[in-house]
Amino acid sequence: MATQKFDLFGQSIETDEHGFFSAPNGDRVKWFKPRNLVNGRRVDFVKLLEIVRDYFQAGLTGSQISENLSKDTDTIGRYKKIIVAFNALDENAINKNRDVNAEFRNEDTAKMLQRFDTVKAWHDALIEGGKSRRGVRIFASSLNRACQILKISPESLCQKGYEKTGKQLAAINKLMFQVSEIVKSESSFYQIRMAVRSWLAWNEISIPRGNLCPKNLSGMIVSTHGQANHVRASMAEIAQANELLENSDTKIPYPKRRQDTEIYFKFGIETASRATAIITGEMYKWNNAARTFKTFERKLQHVGKHRMTKRIFCPELIRLLNERQQAGEKCLIGKQNEYVNFSQIGNESRDDIKFSGAQTKALKEINENLRAIYEQVGGNMADPYFTKKPSHSLRHISAQYWLLKSGFDYGFVAKLGGWFTIDELRASYGEMPPEVFDAKYGKYINSDGSDMG
Repeated sequence: MATQKFDLFGQSIETDEHGFFSAPNGDRVKWFKPRNLVNGRRVDFVKLLEIVRDYFQAGLTGSQISENLSKDTDTIGRYKKIIVAFNALDENAINKNRDVNAEFRNEDTAKMLQRFDTVKAWHDALIEGGKSRRGVRIFASSLNRACQILKISPESLCQKGYEKTGKQLAAINKLMFQVSEIVKSESSFYQIRMAVRSWLAWNEISIPRGNLCPKNLSGMIVSTHGQANHVRASMAEIAQANELLENSDTKIPYPKRRQDTEIYFKFGIETASRATAIITGEMYKWNNAARTFKTFERKLQHVGKHRMTKRIFCPELIRLLNERQQAGEKCLIGKQNEYVNFSQIGNESRDDIKFSGAQTKALKEINENLRAIYEQVGGNMADPYFTKKPSHSLRHISAQYWLLKSGFDYGFVAKLGGWFTIDELRASYGEMPPEVFDAKYGKYINSDGSDMG
């Protein structure tokens, strides 16, 4: 596409040939052309961001701006991220202008837990049942958000006047419809639904499954879940990314993090590890003789499957790991405390892993390097899904890499990457492409079955 030149928040900007430009804080931003009218008139990229900035500055919340502009809150959140990247928001002024009760939900959630013994009992039971403290906090704040919107208590939400009748669920469903009218983000409303479902279950309110479940109480995952299972990096593209990372002359935004980025990429591809598992990897857990590396996948801690042993076969990654171990390095990537507090690195709960601003920035720089590599490779790897979330994309690429290598052996890859079910792996990460299905069909249709056992 042609390059664009414009002024944004007092700074002269020019996009590259792919439509990207750099913000003052280092973020890579994609220029876009607004498709819809704003307040009845057509605006350009710059004017749209200025309007959103002015709304925030006046004290409106993301939900209020979403309603004013007829856009979902996720989109408003993306606009805000760009505005913040240009230091164009005065947070102090926002806080002064914004209603305290509407803005500081965490404080209100704490009050809710103090006020209602039943809610506190539900909250504590979730923690005792193994749900992470972070997940429980999200559930509690989501329940509180629904109650604030409806201006009712959590106990009133249960509509106990209709107890043990079909009218109870119908009444709750109507209340949740009102919440859905305010919470336009599909993912946010999904989180509220799941919290409310949990709260209702605690109150022994049975919710039917399938088509009998009221729509606004459904546990069905959001429609965007699995939308990227068709986005694949080919084996040749993965190999090209490796070559670029191995070449010290490759241009990346943060050259000093080149080797960390290389290890991060190679380890992620081979093991399907999540970001936190990689940055908390300890070199004493590398067994060169067995070619294994022990990690913590903290997302699985609540089911006791977080301790994992990863096998390494890539010669270049093995060489890098041996070099780090021989040099006395303590961490899989970087120095002690560079990406995570070294004193926390052995903690098995993700609630016990905290990051400073400098550590968050360091990992962000690795993400920028990965994004640059994806864009240089081009093709499937330059798909916006990969470039938008470079770290999480590694898990997708790894799933597809191993599915291709194994002839789409879903059981093997699910075990290798720590996916709970084959269906989760297939739906979210790797639907079998038509050409692979056709090849397998051709193989089986011409077989007499004698080699099938």
